[in-house]
Amino acid sequence: MFTENQSRQLYVVNSVLAAGTDIDNQSAAGATKLGETADKQEFFFQHKGATEDGLQRSDLINKCRIMDIRATAADDMKHLMKKVEIALDANVNGGLPIVGQDYVLNVNICGYIANGNDSIKVKFGAAKAFTAVADDLYKAIALNLAKNFSSKIEPVKMVKITLKDDANNTEITSKTKLSDLSGITSTGIILEEVEQPWRLGVAKQEFVDFTVQPSTVYCNGMDMVWGEVTDVTASNTNFLPNSKKVAEMEYQFHKNRGDVYGRQWYPTDIETILMINPSLAAGYSMVDIHYFYEGNSHNVGHSEKTITLVGEKTELDKIISDLESTVLSGYNVPIRKSANW
Repeated sequence: MFTENQSRQLYVVNSVLAAGTDIDNQSAAGATKLGETADKQEFFFQHKGATEDGLQRSDLINKCRIMDIRATAADDMKHLMKKVEIALDANVNGGLPIVGQDYVLNVNICGYIANGNDSIKVKFGAAKAFTAVADDLYKAIALNLAKNFSSKIEPVKMVKITLKDDANNTEITSKTKLSDLSGITSTGIILEEVEQPWRLGVAKQEFVDFTVQPSTVYCNGMDMVWGEVTDVTASNTNFLPNSKKVAEMEYQFHKNRGDVYGRQWYPTDIETILMINPSLAAGYSMVDIHYFYEGNSHNVGHSEKTITLVGEKTELDKIISDLESTVLSGYNVPIRKSANW
């Protein structure tokens, strides 16, 4: 990433070599070694890229010009899939459906086409209460909502619809029939975010930002919101790792080294060989070293730079340990670590 005053270098670390180990073009791709200059004033990284002649060295980092070092674990960068539960409000008719009333559940998809709150897609599920049994109403609303989400103009699925207390977590789709749900006694409706399509360098990983709003019913002489919406995202076990986002970082940052125009001149372009696995379930941890370069005499420009190392936490931990115990010993440079580091 290049801006007017700052550049960023990204290195994919698959293995960290010990200080006394030599690194050369025969080393495995992603091999990384931490080194120092003879006067111990600066340190650097040697790194083996994806190609046979991919041996390279990072900038020299002056230990007195480090602005910030932080280590972020992959678990702290994962995206929990948004998940909400909808149930009848116990303060409205004792939490039971009012026979003859229409129950509507609105789902607003924010940033549907363009980013921003001015681009909202609205879907709804509606059902009339024919009985005072909550389970009957939940199933009717969920089935109707699934049909409304199945419109042919929808490019991709955005939410998953299930019933609360369904042990099998049966997804309700436009093809689901009421008889398919006969073995379930539900206590609410669950809506969960669905992973969106992604293409490296073309379509970034998007998240579904949705809100849920039950309508009102007439109860005790007034209009009252019939349902309660509970956000249970924090306890959701389904998540998206940062692997695809890190793959985008590698692709975009490394284009400046070869594939400048995004393969525009294929097949005569210079292909960038990438090392990130966008399907890595555990995600990638990161170490960011933010520092500045300052010249001498008349060349006193203050140019900030960042070196980012990405890889498994166990390997990056070796670099953190070397930095803390030897390279930066006595320099009072704290390394900020995320909660799960």
